[in-house]
Amino acid sequence: MASEELFKDIPPFPEDVPTASMSTISLKSLRSGEQGAAKDVLEACQELGFFLLDLRGDDAGKTLTQEIDHLFGLCKDLMNIFKPLGQAKTETNVPDRYESFVIGQDGVMGNQPLQELPPAVHPHLPIIKSYLKHCKDIVALINSTLATQLGLPADTFTSLQSPTQLSGTIIRLLKALASPEAEDLRTALIHHTDFGTVTLLANIVGGLQILSPGKSPMDESAWLWVKPQPDCLIVNLGDAMVQWTGGKLRSNVHRVRHAPGDQRFVDKYSVVYLARPERNASMKRLIDADGLDDDDEEDGNLTAWEWEVKKAMAMARPDFVSKSKGGKQ
Repeated sequence: MASEELFKDIPPFPEDVPTASMSTISLKSLRSGEQGAAKDVLEACQELGFFLLDLRGDDAGKTLTQEIDHLFGLCKDLMNIFKPLGQAKTETNVPDRYESFVIGQDGVMGNQPLQELPPAVHPHLPIIKSYLKHCKDIVALINSTLATQLGLPADTFTSLQSPTQLSGTIIRLLKALASPEAEDLRTALIHHTDFGTVTLLANIVGGLQILSPGKSPMDESAWLWVKPQPDCLIVNLGDAMVQWTGGKLRSNVHRVRHAPGDQRFVDKYSVVYLARPERNASMKRLIDADGLDDDDEEDGNLTAWEWEVKKAMAMARPDFVSKSKGGKQ
């Protein structure tokens, strides 16, 4: 998450809104191998699929926080360049209220030619590359922790996500517009789960909501706000981790709503690292379990790239409804 300094410039998060109860896990404790922290990661990833990762007290975490602060500045400069406002739809079939800019990991890390980027981005590439490295290291730590806690070899998941192989891993810079008018108090980004393995989200202004497990997305009372915390990343698992573990882990539906309270009067910026498997990785289940349906079992014959294309095509259907997957029901 961004440093506490950036939180000083926005209205406070309101205390009178239903807020998700999320575990806060120390990166320093996790890196040092503390069993309590490792168990907390597994529990969070089975029950909600979300947790807060506290970067304080860790040298790499401190550097990452500084890089995130820098990228927030870049985010403000780049909006309207890549994905203009309103090109996607919300659950009520009205235009979305967010803008985004995507930077692929493969080009920055030299796995393939660098994508065409606006001239303003090029001076920031060293920091972007360092940010990617720090995020990759955190994702690898989470992956190895989960594998060990599930009784698997530590490299079970990391071996399917080599940073030197082509993947769909990206940085996404997002801007959700301020919502000063009554008609603006709606969804900015439709409810969904993430395709990949692990997502690392940094934001300052509220707006992210998580669907309570077992509840319908049509039930507005089932949506819980996530309160951003200084120096903490919001971590969530994606569908690939559910697929590999046969439903042992959870990918939870979430959405971006208008910001709560007086925060709705300011624009909401986010810096997101979305890790995905390497393209040729097998999506075969690595654990026998009963948490997935027959279609998910058939997906085990696909590569990660084929699997992601299949999911993207399913999402494009008018009758598609995103659902939480796996974990403790």
